Amino acid sequence: MLEQTSEFQLLVEKLKPLVASILSSREKIDKDSIEQLRPRFEKSGQRMRLFKEDSKADFDSQQNVLRKAFLFLALFETTVKNILDCIVLLLVLNGHDFFIPYTRKYAKSLDDLDDSSIAEKLDFLNFHGFSFFTKNINKSLRNKIAHMDFDIEEKGVIVVKKERFDLKTEVVKLEATVLLAGKALSIAGFANLQREDS
Repeated sequence: MLEQTSEFQLLVEKLKPLVASILSSREKIDKDSIEQLRPRFEKSGQRMRLFKEDSKADFDSQQNVLRKAFLFLALFETTVKNILDCIVLLLVLNGHDFFIPYTRKYAKSLDDLDDSSIAEKLDFLNFHGFSFFTKNINKSLRNKIAHMDFDIEEKGVIVVKKERFDLKTEVVKLEATVLLAGKALSIAGFANLQREDS
């Protein structure tokens, strides 16, 4: 089981103190950004449901392979982005500076993170010991799909500069990464950060 891997356990161990620190200084931080994460995850879940038929499609035609490629991209641009934003935000709220070159300022909120790239977020997370994401997320494949810079072979294989990728495997790997990251956040107590109703 993937949850028993040392990589998953390390992710949980790295997240727990970040969440605990925010919980212990509840009155000192602005949690509006944390509150904004829930609707973002809900919206991305609704949008991913639109791809339900694409996830079931066979790899029997170029059209279906293209649909799978867009499923991979949609998953990346919604749920993966939200997970990365969530963990970057936890680090920012714990005093780690995340500089955004585009705006030439440091991130203070979730909205600020919208101006940064996935590559910048992955580099930041990697620097802070969250290599789980750089190891398990195929950013270059995402870029090639986003720019339609690939060729389609039979049975769900796409080719990028002579490198072959099985889309079925890539989508499953991305989904597993998202599920594990979500589970790690849950175990670390992220849900406890939601503002209590008065």
